[in-house]
Amino acid sequence: MNWDSPSVYGGIIPDLTPHIDALAKEGVLFQNAYVQAPNCSPSRVVIQTGLYPHQTGMRGFFYVKDNFNTLPEILKENGYFTGVLNKPADTSISPDFDDYWDERTSIKGAKKRSAVMYSDLLQGFLNKVDKRGKPFYCVVNVADPHKPFFNDPTSVKKGFDEFKPSKLYTKKDVKIPEYLPKNPRIKKDVLNYYNSVKRGDDCIGEIIQTLKKSKRSKNTIVILLSDHGAPFPFAKSSVYQNGVKTPLIVSYPPKFSPTVEDKSMVSSVDIAPTILEMTGNSIPKEMVGTSFYSVLTQKKEQVGNYVFAQFDENAGGIPRPSRTVISKKYGYIFNPWATGSFVFKSASSSHASYKAMAKMSTVNEDVKKRFDYWKYRTVEELYDYENDPHALNNLIDDPKYEEVVVELRKQLHQHMKATNDYVLVAFENKDNTAFLDSWMKKEIKQANKRQRTIKWKRGKNQQGGTKKNTELYDNSTQK
Repeated sequence: MNWDSPSVYGGIIPDLTPHIDALAKEGVLFQNAYVQAPNCSPSRVVIQTGLYPHQTGMRGFFYVKDNFNTLPEILKENGYFTGVLNKPADTSISPDFDDYWDERTSIKGAKKRSAVMYSDLLQGFLNKVDKRGKPFYCVVNVADPHKPFFNDPTSVKKGFDEFKPSKLYTKKDVKIPEYLPKNPRIKKDVLNYYNSVKRGDDCIGEIIQTLKKSKRSKNTIVILLSDHGAPFPFAKSSVYQNGVKTPLIVSYPPKFSPTVEDKSMVSSVDIAPTILEMTGNSIPKEMVGTSFYSVLTQKKEQVGNYVFAQFDENAGGIPRPSRTVISKKYGYIFNPWATGSFVFKSASSSHASYKAMAKMSTVNEDVKKRFDYWKYRTVEELYDYENDPHALNNLIDDPKYEEVVVELRKQLHQHMKATNDYVLVAFENKDNTAFLDSWMKKEIKQANKRQRTIKWKRGKNQQGGTKKNTELYDNSTQK
């Protein structure tokens, strides 16, 4: 879900997300919150590890050898009953689920879109918590608005539309975001997206209602965020704001006063340290995130001046690494693959809006220019997100912003060195196209080997079936 889809974040449909809005009114709403990765599994694992994807090795959708103190493991060791409801694989770093979760559930097929299903699963989890008399940590992964959207042909075919949103919107209720061209097919895709956001909010309503009926309601901290932006070009799988900015709401009325926090820059790498401090547990030294608990309690006015995010590879295992540093005003991006020799690959390539853009690009020069930019990008990008939130105007070559570029390059360089980022060597040779092309070819070769040997979170990747893959990726052995 895109950060600006909920009504409380200025969404275009005033009544779209009443349950998210209600949670925000009783909690702390962060205006400058980000995730570390704009695709599912890498993003979700950051929340559980307090580490960046390149630090754990969770670059994509394969399993990694667990050499880390993860949040659920620490909580389990300290007496918590832990659970993950839906998407246990994408929430876990390794297939050793029992190390992390006392309770785990996968939801198959159409029921992923059922609000009642989430209520039933949470109630079952809470019943087990009550029997054990323990505190709990529960991750509830709502499927919507993941593709396929409500009313998408695939959704209709698979029977997902059995569960309808509580209210259906029409094309007159929505508008195409500025980062996409105007087109009837794209507008229908956008409409289906918003109806799926509505269904996702219905699920959240059932979850909150189930919790409020529980005797544990008044002593439960609720954290809501999205794993990445909407599944359109220039959002999901990109490190633009629309790919990595997220709604973030933390609600605990007994201790956190309702407020809008617009001073701090926070991100999902900070969530594990924050939860550990909230619960009185020690934060492992290797966790690089910063707790923002003092902001929630209003004992400190601000944390963070920059956030860092990254994309490494798609669900098929195709590497197209990007790095970004974002301040409250600007965003700088480094794309080592964007030399003109490689085409960007992501899940959006199979979706309606991408296909519509591709068709329009054959007859419309402006759309062609925009579509080609999505596919090829440039090695460096700079955006004034304050005035250009949808990243339409790359300022990297504008001499007026030279000092900004120098400063943000410095911040990113320091971050990459401090976190031992494998992309560092490419960044330090960013002006050498031949070096970048050679480096990318090596990355592609290594990725191809992973696809053939490493245990995958999906049934297949671009090399084919993954059922016979047994190895775990060991990031500690990688240079």
